[in-house]
Amino acid sequence: MLLGLGAVAITNWQASSIASSALEQATLDRLTALRQTRASQIEHYFQDLEEDVAALSTDESTISAIEGFREAWAELPGLAQGSPGAGALRALYEREFPLPLARNWYPTDPRAQTLQSIFLAANPHPVRERGLLLEVNAGRYGAVHSRFHPTFHRYRSAFGFHDILLILAPEGRIVYTVRKEIDLGTSLRRDIMRTTGLARGYSRALAHSSSQAVLEDYAPYAPSGLLPAAFAATPIRRAGAIIGVLAIQVSIEEVNRVMTGDRGWRAEGLGETGQAYLIGPDGLLRSDLRREIEDPAAFFSQLEKARVSPAIVERIRANRTAVLTLPMIPELRSVPLLQSKAPLHLNELQWTIVAEIDSAEALAPIADLRHRTMATGMLVSAVFFVAAGLLAAAVTKPVLELAGWVRRLGAGERGVCLPKGSADEIGQLRDAFNRMSNDLQETTVSKKELEVLAGRLITAQEEERRRVARELHDDLTQRLAALAIEAGRLERLSESSGESRAGFEALKLEIRKLATETHGLSRRLHPALLDDLGLAAAIEAECRAFMERGGPVVEADIAGAPCGISRNVQLAVYRIVQEALRNVQRHSGATEVSLRLSAGGAGVMLWIQDNGSGFDRGGPGWRPGLGLASMEERARLLGGAFQVRSKPGEGTVIEVTLPMGAKDE
Repeated sequence: MLLGLGAVAITNWQASSIASSALEQATLDRLTALRQTRASQIEHYFQDLEEDVAALSTDESTISAIEGFREAWAELPGLAQGSPGAGALRALYEREFPLPLARNWYPTDPRAQTLQSIFLAANPHPVRERGLLLEVNAGRYGAVHSRFHPTFHRYRSAFGFHDILLILAPEGRIVYTVRKEIDLGTSLRRDIMRTTGLARGYSRALAHSSSQAVLEDYAPYAPSGLLPAAFAATPIRRAGAIIGVLAIQVSIEEVNRVMTGDRGWRAEGLGETGQAYLIGPDGLLRSDLRREIEDPAAFFSQLEKARVSPAIVERIRANRTAVLTLPMIPELRSVPLLQSKAPLHLNELQWTIVAEIDSAEALAPIADLRHRTMATGMLVSAVFFVAAGLLAAAVTKPVLELAGWVRRLGAGERGVCLPKGSADEIGQLRDAFNRMSNDLQETTVSKKELEVLAGRLITAQEEERRRVARELHDDLTQRLAALAIEAGRLERLSESSGESRAGFEALKLEIRKLATETHGLSRRLHPALLDDLGLAAAIEAECRAFMERGGPVVEADIAGAPCGISRNVQLAVYRIVQEALRNVQRHSGATEVSLRLSAGGAGVMLWIQDNGSGFDRGGPGWRPGLGLASMEERARLLGGAFQVRSKPGEGTVIEVTLPMGAKDE
């Protein structure tokens, strides 16, 4: 059944992976094509805009208009303070604009007050339709306005511009606008206007050597209610001299129309979540998002979930656009997306265009394919399950019977023999089992016998070590001492030359070294300190000898070493310490060793750790050395526990637990 499930799973995975990859690539290709189309449309829109502005600035009617407005401005009377017109203008600012904005933007020039009083305060049309006012009683200015305003108004409506402005040069005075907003009559040299995108575009247009238009990126523009405004500006010349600047205010609606394809997302294959939008170099939007346009309630809910600042959310509500307000932070993308993005080629405007769609929607056919494949897999699994059950019924009974006999053999029962059966594979397995059982009965030594043998070998080894150590200490060491004394006596009796005395000194030195090494060998074979002073003293002496032999520093905590434990346990602990320190010096390359010996309810506990190279017990070809094997065997024979933990580069830890009451043999 597992084989069948594996085949179904692999087929499902392979099919869905290939289909998912292909569909994802097809979606990315479609997004890339959409992105390129939108990019081309936006680039053409702004290129056409620049060409239209340049063409309009060289039109004779535009040149005549700005000349006429210059003369009309010079003759325009100022607004008398305290007049009904002044009061109406003040009331308009206080009614239509927030108080700080009204106070800061109220015109200071009397002639600008006159224009705004006529075209704003006394305008009978609604705010957004003030540009429909044509005939006004404003002397020469009214006549010039009546002559040129219809042309500019038609031009603005035909091309979808937000506004068309005429600015005198070099004064920087806005003497005409189509929409009649509060920038009418204002000077761009006024402090509050200096930082606007219009002022920057005006200055760049004056510095331009040709009639080519300059583009100024979107920025909040207070005269338009702080809505985003971009500007295209170009100089107006008469006989080569710059007499003014023509500026086109580009609204966000036209850019949104291009980026949304007139809201035809579904018709363009973008489904329910696909969209294209623009991002500026500051990370803020330059066009609105699809959800913001289609479902504002869901859009604002998404902003709240993304923990967007309430001030930003309120500004988007007030302006009815997220342009220049909403940063495209990762939190806004609550689901995985497929994206295609690239920079736009718009001269001064460093924008990025993005086309995207939710991965879940784009890859929905793959999810459906997985569901259908899973259903097929379940059906195939049921068929395999039935087949496996039938096969098991024919095979498992003799196999389980054989397994029972194998368990009996494993438990130590010898001479187990199965009755003869069929001649098939199971019968052959029975015959093989019977032969193995007979061979084991003849050749195998039981585990208990091996344990007894191992214990006797270790005991015999220790007895032989003790005997050899005693002979070295009692016989050879004393003979070496007597030899040293005799060499000293002969040196004193001799009156030979200085060379002979030096020879005697060298002989005595070698005898002392040989005696020291013989004593050390005797101690390593069997520590007399263990019998005379106990386990703690023997371990301390072993640690000192280990460091004297060039081993690393050993931090030994054996102050609370247990008393009253059997001789066998003491000897096992000592031998494990001795073997562990020998392994550290030979193999680990450690610089620090920690040793702790204590006693508790579980018995005698020994803990040894080093910071050496360590090893991987699960690595290929790893086999425990004789040292580890002997330590483990000593612990096992006394009924204790032995554990080694080690990793390459992380050192080694040895933990041993022995029962306190293990009796001596």
